[in-house]
Amino acid sequence: MNTITIRFSHFRAQSPKYTFNSRVAMRSNCSPSKWAIGRVTGLRLDDDNIWNYTIVFDYPLGYCDELTESELAGEHELACVS
Repeated sequence: MNTITIRFSHFRAQSPKYTFNSRVAMRSNCSPSKWAIGRVTGLRLDDDNIWNYTIVFDYPLGYCDELTESELAGEHELACVS
């Protein structure tokens, strides 16, 4: 697989917290053990400098959704839940 490096010149630009194929969970107000888990398959930076992540969840039909960083929990947080 090729590595793509993206550099931002805008003073407010920040790197995404999660990258392609990162394992993440969609935060919810239910028990963390029931959070939907999936992989990052897409990234989009909107006009307000907020990263949006396309997540394909671990469901048989491959349900996907677009979420912001605040709506996601990273793999290190999932280890505490398991």
